[in-house]
Amino acid sequence: MSAQVFADKVQFGLTVSIGMAEATVSMSGIDALMGAADHALYQAKADGRNRRIAWAPPPPASKAAE
Repeated sequence: MSAQVFADKVQFGLTVSIGMAEATVSMSGIDALMGAADHALYQAKADGRNRRIAWAPPPPASKAAE
């Protein structure tokens, strides 16, 4: 997500990185939700910026006794 912006007759580029998360039942509260979104934001920046990443909960642990 990028755009060319004009401000006071000056043109410059603008890019946006977005991290998003969906609340799950297993989250302990708003701090956990914000932490997940924050994690997704830093992942977007680490992957090259100018992108959006959606946080996904880790997969359930497999059962060793199966």
